[in-house]
Amino acid sequence: MMTAIILLAIFFGLMIIGVPISYSMIATSVFTLKVMSPEIPLVIIPQRILSGVNNYILLCIPFFMLAAEIMAMTSLFDRLINVVRAFIGHISGGLSHVNIVVSMIFAGITGAATADTSAVGGILIPAMVKDGYTKSYSTAVTVTSSTIGVIIPPSNLMIIAALATGTSVVTLFIAGIIPGILSGLTQLAVSLWYARIKGFPATKKMSFRNRMQMLWTGIPAIGMPLIILGGILGGILTPTEAANISVFYAIIVGVVIMPVKIEPRKLYHSIKLIITRVSAVMFCVGTAMVFGWILAIAEVPDAVGALIERFTINPVSIRAMFIITYLIFGTFLDPLPAILIFTPIFMPIATSIGGMSTVHFAVTMVFGFVIGLVTPPVGSCLYVGSAISGLQISQFFKDEVRFLCAIIFVLVLLMYVPELVTFLPNLLLR
Repeated sequence: MMTAIILLAIFFGLMIIGVPISYSMIATSVFTLKVMSPEIPLVIIPQRILSGVNNYILLCIPFFMLAAEIMAMTSLFDRLINVVRAFIGHISGGLSHVNIVVSMIFAGITGAATADTSAVGGILIPAMVKDGYTKSYSTAVTVTSSTIGVIIPPSNLMIIAALATGTSVVTLFIAGIIPGILSGLTQLAVSLWYARIKGFPATKKMSFRNRMQMLWTGIPAIGMPLIILGGILGGILTPTEAANISVFYAIIVGVVIMPVKIEPRKLYHSIKLIITRVSAVMFCVGTAMVFGWILAIAEVPDAVGALIERFTINPVSIRAMFIITYLIFGTFLDPLPAILIFTPIFMPIATSIGGMSTVHFAVTMVFGFVIGLVTPPVGSCLYVGSAISGLQISQFFKDEVRFLCAIIFVLVLLMYVPELVTFLPNLLLR
């Protein structure tokens, strides 16, 4: 128990004084290894980092990012927005609903919340403001709707969670469909309520013929998520193959068939950004694998489990503790390292005391930590939304609170109604 306390104290102490999470994990691992097992050579640490990132499934992440960037640079993304706008833009608060639905569809390509915020916000925040929405509300709905992209497949965090829990990526992708849709529907409900209260405008209803024209021109944009999801869920493609095909699809359809001039400087910036993000992800994954190994050696999961058992063995209380932990730690930990840190600690407790399956635990954990992307002080989507709108976070956070409450409600629902997570995997993967 004492070793576990010292290990966790060192780790969180380093984070508190501002040491980056990856460096905190590696420094704690080196210190613990030298103190507990000095006979083990330190060369094993870089070896474990390399083995941690040497995983075929991680190739999905850069290719899904690249496909989304290409789509945003071509006319494909604009066509997607036009299709959604044609069908629901006439409802009161139409652009607000368009914002959420586009995030749900765009989620089938990016797998990353910040990419969603940047792509959707760059187009729809100015459009919403022009149509009479307040800038604070436009930013709030854009930021919160971007969390859907991390739940609906393909999801980069689901890939990391699958790696951490030893679960199939396809299983977690399928398990994330209903939670993602529920998150989108609850946000749409808040959007409708807001529109009625505030009297937000709606666009003129299109004729059936014009809608069909918009749908026809938008088929190339809708085709990408359909190919990705259909290929993965139908068992035709592996997630990595689907990621590669999505890049070729974006290039062939967005650049060749529908020619568009892409500025070399913009393309270079996008590729550089992707390389930077992927490098950070891989280093974090590698160091987390080492940290998880050290946690196992120090018997931290057993110590935490024994401590919890002293207070309660009630599954309802255990799940409530998980929710509180996700919401608190999510405010200052990025979801990726948070998932890798807490999985080896919480998964044994969830499956033995909490009565949760591995799939149920993984999906609710991802969903819980994703909420931290839109909560201060560290929520990265907040800062992207702030940069696009030019508002301080405090200026639009008040409008965001109601959407945030809707997402937390879905988290509670998923935690206590596991069938919402496990139904589709059980149905489709028999």
